This record gives sequence, structure tokens and C-alpha cells, in this order.
Amino acid sequence: MSTYKIEKLLFYPAKFNLYESIFEHLDLSILKEQTYKTGRKPFCRQAICRALVYKNLKAIKTLSELTFELATNLGIGYVLGFDKQPPSRHRFEEFLHKTPNQLLQAIRKAQIKTLVELGVISGEYLSIDSTPVVAWVKQNNPKMFVEGKFDKSKFPQGDPDARLGFMAIKRKPNHSKEQQLELFDAPSDKNKFGKEVILFWGYRNHVIFDALSELPVFEKTLPANVSDCIVTVPAFKELRKYLKLNNPKGVLADAAHDSISIRKYIRRSLQAKDFIPVNPRAKKYDIKLTPDNIRICIAGLQMYPWGKFKEGNRLRRKFVCPITHLKNLANKFNHQCPINHPRFFKGGCYANVSLDQRYRQSTIDPKSEHFKKIYKMQSGSERGFSRLLNFYMQRPVLTGLAAVSNHCTLAHISILAIAIAAVKAEQNSKFRYIRGLLKHFLQR
Repeated sequence: MSTYKIEKLLFYPAKFNLYESIFEHLDLSILKEQTYKTGRKPFCRQAICRALVYKNLKAIKTLSELTFELATNLGIGYVLGFDKQPPSRHRFEEFLHKTPNQLLQAIRKAQIKTLVELGVISGEYLSIDSTPVVAWVKQNNPKMFVEGKFDKSKFPQGDPDARLGFMAIKRKPNHSKEQQLELFDAPSDKNKFGKEVILFWGYRNHVIFDALSELPVFEKTLPANVSDCIVTVPAFKELRKYLKLNNPKGVLADAAHDSISIRKYIRRSLQAKDFIPVNPRAKKYDIKLTPDNIRICIAGLQMYPWGKFKEGNRLRRKFVCPITHLKNLANKFNHQCPINHPRFFKGGCYANVSLDQRYRQSTIDPKSEHFKKIYKMQSGSERGFSRLLNFYMQRPVLTGLAAVSNHCTLAHISILAIAIAAVKAEQNSKFRYIRGLLKHFLQR
């Protein structure tokens, strides 16, 4: 960072101290400078990265506005590391498009380790959720007419990496649809919970939060058509590679993560309790089993086990009608089904039960006070996303999975940089908000 005399700069000393404190604890040494033989000297990549973090801290919406801010405020340019005229918008776009996301992820992981050492992140309770990231394409513009706008087989030309996804929103009373959806004019379907499902082209940012501090400890951006259930287990596996925490007490997630594979991983691998509500869509009817995991048919009879088989990644056990396969039981009921089921005369009923069906049932009663008390921390994910959206993370102005992934990762880096600066300044109560931290530096 360039040295200079602060009294010669038209810059507020308090704000200077704030941003200098944030960037002082932001290690960007992994970003190596570009080599060149001819042409103009390239801009410092670390300075460009600091400028993009500054864009988030100041809630600057576009890169054009960022370049104007740096051109008219030379003081912050020196703080960021620019010793000459700040770069143009195209240099920032090049950085976002061409920088490997692994480098920015390494910076974010180093921040997580620092916060763990400072005692801010404990990992006692973890919550996972995702938020939509809307692509900057005309298909998402309600004022544009596009034939087959939401045909999932026709990828938008403006962003071929974007995929069709959906989001559920809740309408507010006394507000029109146009007032609530600025960028969407998609087909919607109102469900029984009073929410509407809106289609969009874009991505989803999958995040694991430390539920107590409400800080993100894992993030990954994927196309919008990738389901949350597919990402959950790989996300926790990747998190455990670089974050050596004790086994958490509980994992919190919404009903979209209610699956046997996720519950099984949480209980067996993480050795934690799964605070996940039961998804009503996955419970079409009650499956009754005996204590020995024997299926009971709708007539109330114990079905006869008929071997095991593998279906995909699931190991299932087959049960058949006991009357058609057991002579004693057939004689007892005179070779007839007690409820006269129509399938009885076609060979009898049969049913397949997953051997992991016991994981479908929650270890904690969702109606209990303990479950409700712990599950309240899941709302911290919504507050965490709200802070990220203050950085316009949900509205990137660039296209392509690489640029959008870097855009989202920089938003997470900004959140963690605020937390580290607050703890270093002994303002632990303000580690979530830039405004509270700024007020502290203004009062100094």
C-alpha cells in the first residue's frame, strides 16, 4: 500500500481509519501480480480486490459507479493501493471473469480460521440454506418480450451458464405484483402456504452459517437448477476439510433438506442432531412398521419379507402379501384378503421399504419446545442473507458462472472482513454491521 501524508488528502480521518483497519487484516498475498514485457504496467490485483470489497462496504451498485467513486476520491484510492489513476470498469470486469474462484475461496477460508482462533465462530450449531442470484439477462426483464422466455431447454444467449430455477415469495398486503417484483414477470403458482413460486434464470448461492454468530463458514455458487439436497452433504464434507471443528451439536435446515441421505449423514458422520422439519410432500401416507422393521399392510397384517435389492444408491427390502405366501395365514382367512383389496387376485400386494427408512423419522419431536427453541436460530440464515444482499449479491451485473461465483465470494469476504476488524478493535457486538463499526471510528 502506498505511503503518503494524510494531511494532504481530502479524506475523513475516521473513515480512513475504518477502511485501513479492515484492509490491514485482509490477507491478499495469494493474489500474485501479473507479469508483463510490453505495454502498459498492469494494475495491482490486490488493489483491485480491495476496491471490490470497498464497493461492497459502501453498497455501490455497479462497477461504473465504483470507478467514478475512485476517480473523484483520490484518498480512498491511496488506501486501496492505487498509486496512480484508478482502473477503468473493464479492469474490474477482467478481474472477476479471469480470476480463479479457488484463490478467493482460499482468502475466505483463511478468514474463517482467523475467526475461529478469535473465538467468534464455534461451529456448535450450523445451518444451511441458499438464496437465488438472478442473471442479468433479458428473460428476467418483465418489459422484454421473449418467445419461450422460461423454456428450460432454451438457454439465454446473454448468459449461457444460467439455468432455470424458482423462488418462493410471500405477497405483502396492499401491494401490487409490479411493486413487489421489479425484475420478474414469470409464471407463478400460489401454494397453500400463501406463497407464490416465481421462475427465473440464474444461479443459487449455497451457504452454511454458524448459527450462533450468524457468519457464513461455507459458500458455493451453482446453477439455479441444482437442488439444495444435492449440495448439502458435499458442502459439509468440503467444510470439514479446512475447518477442524468438534462435531456440532445440531444442524439446522428447512424442509427442503428433509431426505434420508442428509439425515443419515448428519447423525452418523457429523454425530449431530438434525433439526429439520418433516417435508409434507415426502409423506404421502403413513408407513407402518413393526419394532423389527417389518412392513404392515393396510389390512393390518405383517407382510412377508422377500429379499433385498439395490435401486440406484438405495438399498431396499421387499415385502409381499402374507396370505398368498403363507399357507397357515391363507387357511385362516379362507384364501381371501380381509379388506378385499383388488390386487389380491393379481398375485397379492407387495411393497418396497428402504433399509434407511428409520432415518426419515426425526430424533427430536418437531412439536417439542426444545426443537422449536433450537430451530429459531435458523432465522439467522435469513438475516445473514439480508446482510449479503446489502452488497447487491443477488443482482450481479456480470454474466457467466465464473464471474458470478467471484462476485458472491467477494460478498462473503466483505462480511468476514467486517467481523475480523470489529473483533480486533474490541467491538465484538458490532462484528455483523459496517454501520455500527463506522460509528465507533467516528467517535474516536
